[in-house]
Amino acid sequence: MKASQIAVALVHCPVLNRKGESSTTSITPMDVHDFARTCAFYGIEKVYLVHPAQGMQAMVHDLTAYWANGEGGVRNVGRKQVLESVCVVDSLEDAQKDADYQLWMTSAQVENGEMIEPSDLPERAGNHLIVFGTGWGLDVKKLPNANGWLSPIVGIGKVRHLSVRAALAIYLDRLGL
Repeated sequence: MKASQIAVALVHCPVLNRKGESSTTSITPMDVHDFARTCAFYGIEKVYLVHPAQGMQAMVHDLTAYWANGEGGVRNVGRKQVLESVCVVDSLEDAQKDADYQLWMTSAQVENGEMIEPSDLPERAGNHLIVFGTGWGLDVKKLPNANGWLSPIVGIGKVRHLSVRAALAIYLDRLGL
């Protein structure tokens, strides 16, 4: 039996813009599919997309419904199964209600608070939600308190951080599931 259950969340609001101000970003179809597919590859069964705008939520529902109930699911059963894990919520608090998750934030830089290696998370009892931000990162002042932070992914190249889809894959691989 697993010591823990792990889910992921991709937060589009509240996040920071390039000026460090609280902001909202758009959900992209590529993020929906890539997050769900990467999570399915690593056995993560729940993917939360956090966005308060009804229009963005409707776009995700239309996209996933095409694969879950429409012609897309008939032609590609694998994609149907992958996208069944997607759940759109207004806020991170709404996601927490599903399984009383402990929140583990991610960032491209070292943050204040408890920091753990991703490989240590599966050994901790309870339900865990790994939280990713869009834009220029999570606006933690407007989010529920985190249990801690997963150590950042440190590169050696010319850019400051990875795309959120690439970071997700690396973090999940480092979980060692």
